[in-house]
Amino acid sequence: MTSAELRATAMNLPAAERAALAQDLIASLDAEDADPRADALWLAEIERRSREIDEGRGDLVDSDQVHAEISERLRARVGR
Repeated sequence: MTSAELRATAMNLPAAERAALAQDLIASLDAEDADPRADALWLAEIERRSREIDEGRGDLVDSDQVHAEISERLRARVGR
């Protein structure tokens, strides 16, 4: 089966199955390029930020504000 045939077959799957397939394909790409130290580095960063917040030094960001700003930027980018 060619990639074009596979793509056409995949596009005929129900939405939930296409989403699961897309997620699996992306995960397979991430796994190929994964830095084995990445999880440890992210954990260290999370712990550092958590300590800063506990000590009153961290910058807390309101998630609603972040979402609103991102939405505004996207609307501006697509001209809406």
